[in-house]
Amino acid sequence: MGTTDIRAQVIEDLKSYRSLQKKIILLRYEQEHPARISDSEVIDSMALSRPVIDGIRSAGYISDKTMRIAAQFRDKKDRLNQETTMEIAQELHAVERQLSKLEFYVSQLEEKQAEVIRKYYFEGKTWGELQREMHLAPRTLIKRRDDGLDALVSIYAYLGQVAKGEKPGR
Repeated sequence: MGTTDIRAQVIEDLKSYRSLQKKIILLRYEQEHPARISDSEVIDSMALSRPVIDGIRSAGYISDKTMRIAAQFRDKKDRLNQETTMEIAQELHAVERQLSKLEFYVSQLEEKQAEVIRKYYFEGKTWGELQREMHLAPRTLIKRRDDGLDALVSIYAYLGQVAKGEKPGR
């Protein structure tokens, strides 16, 4: 991957920061409040052993076959609920890891560069807001951002070489 491609990846990752935060919030909510079907809802939905006559379903007898089907359905429902819970947990872990890595990489920059990167990409502040808040000229802000991006490109390139088993610096 060339430097231009790595730079594009760095910028894409930085721009995705806020959407990653939103994903984490949504996934945590789903993890804490999973959609579940109760056993009684499964049994009630399967209690169709008698036909509906004049719009009224007669209560009472549920055949053994219906109970076996309901039990199998309940087991399947439990497996699906468990799989969904596991998928949510895995996705949450992956997104949290991606966000954590990005925060760590930015923390490795010089403080002035990191501050501009955090405020611009992570907090979504405009250049005007940054100029007023940091009392800096636009060229200074852009220089710090660009220097920070260059440093992040170096980190990504280095880690890419390490991951491929290459000797960095060659």
